[in-house]
Amino acid sequence: MAHLRGSLRCGRTVGLLVEYGKLPTQVSGVDGILSSVYTINPSREYVSKDFGKRAWSSASWDPSVSGEGRYERMSDVPPEGIVTVRDPITFKDNWHAGMSLKEAVDSRNKEDTFGLYVDLPKRAGNVVAEATASFYHHPELTRANIRQFDYGCKGAMQEFNATGQHMCMYRPCLDELYSAALDEGNKGSRVDIVLDGWKGSGKTVALYSLAALAREKGWVVMFVPSASLLVQGGMFKRKDEDEAVWYTPQAAHHILRAVFEPHAESLEILSSLDGRRSLGDVCRHGLETKDDFERVDAAIEVMRGLLRADGEHGIRTLVIVDEYNYLYHRTEYHETMHQFHRRRIEPRELKLASAFMLSEQDREAGIVATACTHGGPISPRVHVPIHSESRIIRVPRFSLEEVSNMCSMMVSKKLVPELPPDDSLRRALALTNGNGKEIREGRTTLFQKDCGMALSFGRKNTSK
Repeated sequence: MAHLRGSLRCGRTVGLLVEYGKLPTQVSGVDGILSSVYTINPSREYVSKDFGKRAWSSASWDPSVSGEGRYERMSDVPPEGIVTVRDPITFKDNWHAGMSLKEAVDSRNKEDTFGLYVDLPKRAGNVVAEATASFYHHPELTRANIRQFDYGCKGAMQEFNATGQHMCMYRPCLDELYSAALDEGNKGSRVDIVLDGWKGSGKTVALYSLAALAREKGWVVMFVPSASLLVQGGMFKRKDEDEAVWYTPQAAHHILRAVFEPHAESLEILSSLDGRRSLGDVCRHGLETKDDFERVDAAIEVMRGLLRADGEHGIRTLVIVDEYNYLYHRTEYHETMHQFHRRRIEPRELKLASAFMLSEQDREAGIVATACTHGGPISPRVHVPIHSESRIIRVPRFSLEEVSNMCSMMVSKKLVPELPPDDSLRRALALTNGNGKEIREGRTTLFQKDCGMALSFGRKNTSK
C-alpha cells in the first residue's frame, strides 16, 4: 500500500511521490503515462526508480500543496487526488558566482555558489595542456591533413569552445570531489576516488577542473584525459618474438611530456623509486632516449614514483585517469599469427596500460581519481574492478535549477536568443533527462518558445 504524497508532472510524464521505503509492489499508469516512482528519504531528496522510460526528477517538494491518501493501485487514485508540483522557475541574473574555482572552494559560504559558474585558472589552457587535442598531434601530420586521435577532454573542450571562456558550474558533487582528493589528511595514504554518473552528467569537466585546481594549489598532477591513449594509436612493439609484453612508446612520450612540462622544478626534488636519482631525471631520460622500451619504463616509474612520493618535501601528488574503462575494453592493436589470421592484443598485454590499472594494484600510498565513460565504443558489459575501499562519488545529471542557470549563461553569451518560458525549460530537461551535452548541442531547438521539437515533426504548437 502506497502513501500518496502528490505527483510530478511534465508534459506526458508523471511521477508518483511515496514515503521512503514504501514502494508499491504493483503500479499501473494514469492514462498509461506513469513512468517513474519517487521515494522521499529523510533528507527530502528524490530517489528515482525507473520503470523503463526516462524519469522526471527535478520538481521541488512543497508539502503544503500535496494531497495525501492511501491507495492500493494508481488506478484507484481519483483525478482530483493527483497534485501537480510545479513552482515557476525564476531565472537568476547572477548566473556567475563572481569568483574563481579556488576562491569558491576556500569560501566559508560555498553553498551559496552551488549551481553557479566559477572561473577556472586564467591560463587553464596551458595549466592543463594535455586536455587539448593539439597536444597529441604531430605538426608534420597536421600540415599533411592526416587524421590523428584526440586524447584530450573532448566534452570539456567543446563546452569551453562554445562559451569562449574557461569556467564550470560549481556543484555539490564537485565540492565533494575536491574535498576527497585534496584533503591534507590524506597525505601518505592510499586514496581511490571513483566518479560515477551517466553520460553527459559532467564527469570529464569535474576531473578537468580537479587537475586545474590541484595544479593551481601547487600539486604535481599526472593527468590522462582519456585512457584510450594507452590502448590505441601510435607504435606498438616488443623486444623479441617470444616476449608476451608489448610496449607503446608514443603513449609513454605523451604522458612524460604532460607531467614534465608543468612540474619540472618539483620533479627535480622528488626521488625515484630506487632513490638514486630524481623523478625529473627519469622524465628527462624518457623524453630524450631513442630506446622505445626505456621510454615506456620511464613513464611507469614516474607514475609509481609520484604515488609513492605523495607528501615528500611537502609536495602533494595526484594521478587522474578519465575514461578509465578503456583499459578493460579492447585495444586497436593486432598481432599477425599467419597470412590468414591475426589476433587482437589484449590491454593486459600492453605494459603501460597494465601499469595504469591502478584500482586492482596493491599500493600503500597515492591519490588516484578515475571515471568511466558511458556510451561510444565501450560495451556496458565491460567489468571494471573497483578497490574495496574506493570512495564512489555520484555525479547526477543536471537539475532544473542548474539547467535554468545554464540557460541564463547561454543567453548572456549569445548562444540562445532569449530566456525560454517555463514550459520550454521543463520540456528541455525532460527530453534530455539532464544530459549537459544534449542540452548544449540541442539548445537552439530545445529552448524555442514555439516548441521547435514538435514543429519539426509537423505538429501544431503544443506549448500553449
